[in-house]
Amino acid sequence: TQSTGSSGINAEYGVVQGLIAKYVLTRQLRQMGVMGEGDEILPSSQFEHVFKNRWADNGDGIARQYTGTPALKSDYTRTGVRTRAGLLHDGYKSMQRYVQNNFLDGARQDSYDLLVGNHRYSATEESPLAAPRHPIALILPTAIAIFFALFLLKLVMPEETWTSQLSHLALYTGVIVALLKQCVVWGDYLVDQPVLYLTLAKAKSE
Repeated sequence: TQSTGSSGINAEYGVVQGLIAKYVLTRQLRQMGVMGEGDEILPSSQFEHVFKNRWADNGDGIARQYTGTPALKSDYTRTGVRTRAGLLHDGYKSMQRYVQNNFLDGARQDSYDLLVGNHRYSATEESPLAAPRHPIALILPTAIAIFFALFLLKLVMPEETWTSQLSHLALYTGVIVALLKQCVVWGDYLVDQPVLYLTLAKAKSE
């Protein structure tokens, strides 16, 4: 079969689905005679603890497939309480997703397109995956890393005079700012875009 769309479940829907799953499971256990007609799964019970953690583990596994990180709001799914530690952890996972989405996800999307049959090679086709990346994708990050290292080095190894120290720091700061502006200009070449997706879009437009 060929997939023609995409699907995903965000954190809010995952929480709602967990509540629905618990309701359905309660009804099933009643119908099987495991629980009485008026019985409920107690929030403090061992069964509730196991159910919530298994549901959260399931959500983490699904989230890793399409984001590269565990699911957000998993602390609420596991405990029923939103905590500060959970908020901080979600912030960390969101930063991970930003890096994954912009710099590491292109190959993942290409593999999905191949797996579900969105893209099929022919014997005469030149593989779009073989095309080299633009040199700017290596030059800009390397230059930023070098000047940032020089900036830090100048902080820990100061000059003999403060005027010389400030002038060097100002120079490195200006160069870094200029390079970051160039990152905005060359942004399309810096991110890891899926190659097959662009090939498919071009083929559809033609």
